[in-house]
Amino acid sequence: MARRTLGLTGLVFFIAYSLSSAAQAQTIFYEFSSGADGFSWPASPTGLLNFDSFFTPDNVDIFNDTGGTVFFDSQYQSLGNGSRINGDALWGNPLDNGFGGIVGFDLSSFNPGDVTEVAFDFAWSEAGVPAAPDFLSIYFEDSDGRASFSSHQLPDTFTGLGGSTGFEGFMQFDTGFLVDDEFNVDGGSFVDIAYMEILVEDIFLNGNNSEFAIDNFGTNGQGGGNGGGGELFASVNNGAINVNGSTNSSSVLRGVGLHSRGVEVTNGSGVNTTFSTALVPGGDLTDAGQVSGQPINDGQTTFNPGLATLDRSLPTGTYESDIQVINDGDPTDPVDTVTLRVRLHEAPLLSGTASPVVVSLGEKATLSNAAAPAGGFRASVKFTTGLLTTGPFNLASGFDPGTPVKPGEFEEATFLFNRFGQLSGTRTGQFIASVEMTTFAGINNDIEVFLADAETVPNLVWDLTFDHSNATSDNANISTGFSYFHILGVNTFDVAATLIDGTSSNNQNVSMQITPDPDPSSADLIGDAVDLIFGGGAGDQYTLQLTYEDGIIPGGALESELQLLVFNTVLGDWELAIDGNTAGTPTFFNGSYADYLAGPGGGVFDPADLGAYGIDTVNNHVWAVLDHASLFGVGVLTAALIGDLDADGFVGITDLNIVLGNWNQTVTSGDLLQGDPSNDGFVGIEDLNVVLGNWNAGTPPPPGGGSNIPEPTTMVLLGLGGLGLLRRRS
Repeated sequence: MARRTLGLTGLVFFIAYSLSSAAQAQTIFYEFSSGADGFSWPASPTGLLNFDSFFTPDNVDIFNDTGGTVFFDSQYQSLGNGSRINGDALWGNPLDNGFGGIVGFDLSSFNPGDVTEVAFDFAWSEAGVPAAPDFLSIYFEDSDGRASFSSHQLPDTFTGLGGSTGFEGFMQFDTGFLVDDEFNVDGGSFVDIAYMEILVEDIFLNGNNSEFAIDNFGTNGQGGGNGGGGELFASVNNGAINVNGSTNSSSVLRGVGLHSRGVEVTNGSGVNTTFSTALVPGGDLTDAGQVSGQPINDGQTTFNPGLATLDRSLPTGTYESDIQVINDGDPTDPVDTVTLRVRLHEAPLLSGTASPVVVSLGEKATLSNAAAPAGGFRASVKFTTGLLTTGPFNLASGFDPGTPVKPGEFEEATFLFNRFGQLSGTRTGQFIASVEMTTFAGINNDIEVFLADAETVPNLVWDLTFDHSNATSDNANISTGFSYFHILGVNTFDVAATLIDGTSSNNQNVSMQITPDPDPSSADLIGDAVDLIFGGGAGDQYTLQLTYEDGIIPGGALESELQLLVFNTVLGDWELAIDGNTAGTPTFFNGSYADYLAGPGGGVFDPADLGAYGIDTVNNHVWAVLDHASLFGVGVLTAALIGDLDADGFVGITDLNIVLGNWNQTVTSGDLLQGDPSNDGFVGIEDLNVVLGNWNAGTPPPPGGGSNIPEPTTMVLLGLGGLGLLRRRS
């Protein structure tokens, strides 16, 4: 059976064979003491040499890859200072010999499904600093090949080698908690426990003297210092782990009110009974009333809250008291004692959002958390998925969801500026991040634990700026079939241009250049013109967008009248950009191109969109779907006088008739040919006033073409009389 050792020293594979395929028992319990376990273990001083296996009469293969000898006696040096290792145990002094650093237990000799739980006591110690970790890593497999690797807390301490801190704990695992997360056979729960490796390499990597021990190893309800169970005991995880002699820690945020602690109790005695609890005097917690004569059935687990409390307004620090669990119905059942520990935390103290982040200088957004007070604790925060960037910026790196900012630490983020379609000058935006309170524990402060009474942290906001300089020319090579979207762009303080849709039909170079207006007489432009050249994709359908500075709109024009213009090189004057298309129907849309495409455009850019054009006054964009290229600009045709709805260069009877012909109608906002120069989507008195207020402006048509112009008041009265009423939209 192939095994994998997961360790810092690399992967080591072992093949272990059982002497018999027939299981002798479903339940085993080893004190690792010759005679007491019904057989003899390898005797000292030889013990079990490195790379050797020992097969028990139960056909359990125990193999040694610790780098040193494993012994089965009580000659360990400091492990007896704790409460878990008593008398003979499986122990050793692991060495870094470049191999695995494990003790393996092969349980595959049992029938599939026989072993569903293993439990044992464990302790280790390392002389010097760094000390032994307060967690233990274990690898499991089931008989179907599912695999799981995880680390587990060693909650209790003792005086270890050289006076250093040793860690110990009761370890219990069952198939209800093991899930296939290594080999990914199916990602499901284990069907049994066929094999396990206990990793001891973490205490030999520093070159210090170290020792470990395993005691009271058992399966299916046996295991642990209670000699195989049969008692009422304090527990966690719904009875999965016996925590007698352990410390149950909780983390809580300082504040107002009380933090309550309780204890879970499991009845494994085999009979129904009652139990009581007692808070041992002299501790830090306040007795809030204990359980007395509480009934508990055999196999039942019950949680008893509110047995002890702590005032949350106390200074940050560690507070603890011992609580006893007593089996009232069986005086021979030893009293369990559990330490209830509370780590009282200060709230996070965050900084780093006060000043704007100048992205053009490469500055980063920084979030810092103040260090924990001396002898105390401070809560951490971690980023959630609520990340939002406004303005022309994108988050490039950092502030990943789940990343913590622990006490005394900081995290950074970098941003990208989206230059396309942006006018020159200082551009601004914001980055908004959501975080939540949490805290971490463990010897390396790397195990996230629940923080009671955690408070909501308001969203964090960073102001972003970018000093965007002029870019008067740009070009890009594009391959066949690639999108034109944001492949290039030019910008000044008055105008910016970029492509926002379309696909290249050739391998080509596409260029843009800011150039002076060649004919100021035929149009009033905002800023200069933009020369767009397709090196090999002439005739491709694409969408061009120009951004304008709305503070310099041509005098007398409304912002809603701005359009994308093209210079007709044959006639030598400006005209509407859509008039240069080879096909398509001019279709005005009041809003952004994205809104057009998602709405009337049907969500897909196709030939039916050719001729669509519009203005987005919210973002200062004009755009059009085109199939030709030349000089482009944003502005109004000089002939396009205010009130000149038919663009004939004169405000007169034909413009009035357009208004009257659409009177009281709801139309496309800003569509002049539908009579809405007021851009409110309704043809009414506002539109009439625009025409009348500019009456006779421009150059009259030639004689015979309507030069006999009646007075506007007379015409209006006649027209409105024909319509039957004069009214505003209510």
